[in-house]
Amino acid sequence: MVVRDAPIVSHVEHTPEATRPRRVEVVEVHDLTPRMRRVRLAGDLHDLPVAGPTDHAKVFFPSAPGEEPPEPELNARGLVVPPAGLPRPYREYTLRRHDPAAGVVEIDLVRHGGGRAGAWAEDPRGALWLHGPRSSLAVEARDWYLLGGDETALPALARWVDQLPTVPVHVVVEVADAAEEAYLVDVPPHVTVDWRHRDGAAPGTTTLLDEGVAAFTPPAGEGFAWMGAEAGALRPVRRRLRALLPTAAVDLDGYWRRGVEGTGLG
Repeated sequence: MVVRDAPIVSHVEHTPEATRPRRVEVVEVHDLTPRMRRVRLAGDLHDLPVAGPTDHAKVFFPSAPGEEPPEPELNARGLVVPPAGLPRPYREYTLRRHDPAAGVVEIDLVRHGGGRAGAWAEDPRGALWLHGPRSSLAVEARDWYLLGGDETALPALARWVDQLPTVPVHVVVEVADAAEEAYLVDVPPHVTVDWRHRDGAAPGTTTLLDEGVAAFTPPAGEGFAWMGAEAGALRPVRRRLRALLPTAAVDLDGYWRRGVEGTGLG
């Protein structure tokens, strides 16, 4: 394996006009698995900049389903966040699919029942505000890819699979049980998926992702690894990947933190 120090990951920044807040309305809802719900949103979305596999936006939720959501407040520095100690009315979600001609975008929400976003996901209707995505991830072509994550990373993992070239792609996914495997089906032949089930364990408490990486045998050539999951669950994965790949070829995202309300990205 050739060790390269030069970065192979870059972020394409979008203009403030492209990332402006947009008011959207729920037009369709359906369940992909027992725990994953897809919501289709319509609005002024023809120029929404969705390009990379991990593109995400801040989603501003109403205090209760069907009520008017708070409009994002901006100043010269960008988004105005609430003072310390006050809850934020938004969460960040991967934009799963965007149809600019139709003016719609889809987000997939993990149904966990907690917090403002969780309550809305149980009764998704009315309006939301979107702000972003601020940038798009770009990665140089590799000979193979190792991807992974928990349920919160599934939308991004699906986008990776859609966008990567026809080279070996290995995906390690931690989910609650076998019913969640319905989210990622009909993958192309060059993609293998290693499903790991918690079987009753709480999210963010297992070593399933690390075990999946330990069981992976890399193909020949230069590779790249990306994973998104609970921040603590990624610590042993990071150590293991350091022995497998150059630092520049590893990109891990702590999507959420166990026990901390309102953190992360779904």
